[in-house]
Amino acid sequence: MLLVILVNAGILGWATYGGSALPYLLVAEQVFVGVFVVEMVLKLYAWRRDFFRAPWNWFDLLVVAISVIPATGPFSVLRILRVLRILRVITAVPQMRLIIMALFRSVPGMGTVIGLLLVTIYTSAIIAQQLFGEEVPEFFGDLGRSLYTMFLLLTTENWPDVSDAVLQEHPMGWAFFVIYIVITAFIMLNLVIGVIVTSMEQEVNEERWEEDQELEAVQHEAVMARLERLGAQVERLDRLLREQRGEGGAGGDAGPVPPEAVPGMPENGHRVQG
Repeated sequence: MLLVILVNAGILGWATYGGSALPYLLVAEQVFVGVFVVEMVLKLYAWRRDFFRAPWNWFDLLVVAISVIPATGPFSVLRILRVLRILRVITAVPQMRLIIMALFRSVPGMGTVIGLLLVTIYTSAIIAQQLFGEEVPEFFGDLGRSLYTMFLLLTTENWPDVSDAVLQEHPMGWAFFVIYIVITAFIMLNLVIGVIVTSMEQEVNEERWEEDQELEAVQHEAVMARLERLGAQVERLDRLLREQRGEGGAGGDAGPVPPEAVPGMPENGHRVQG
């Protein structure tokens, strides 16, 4: 299925060039859609209700459902969404699913850092507009332009053009740009990366922990089965020993076992050494 998905992705890209091969590519696309539908039907038949317990199965079902909707009339806009079939590579490769789950896990912490970053950009945009708005209106003329300029500075793309325009009117303006870039581009963005890396590490450790728990469960069952066998052997030996004791007298109680009945035990009751 991974190979089918990759070939289908290549055909979707090839179809963007048009040409004489386009009719054949459209036929091939219908064949791939048929393969995906058959796969989905087999999954539903095999897993039944368990199929809907996995979020990735819902994603696959949605993608296949969009693929079979006719791309004519009011549904023609959905034809664009056929490219979503390429995203099924994520469900076919476990490592990709691991990365996506780690990204989802990092959303709460990453949202906090991004919120702090937005507050910093907004505050810096207001300060920059108050400081440089009159002299450099093309970058800081109003709040909207100032916010866009702050975003450009965050990406460190062509930021010398902005700083040079400001330094012509404000020689000490370099201090503002240095402080802003250090805080946003170096500190804030690294915090976002740190949150994502931490979440990915937790996701990997959780998967390993689940594997360890499964292995421990198997080992525990094996140990318990062996203990049951040993217990059964002990009971059987105890029953045999009682039967031997019961042969010496009536009532099933013949007193202590005589020394000669135990291998290696002399008549005086002391075990032979060596």
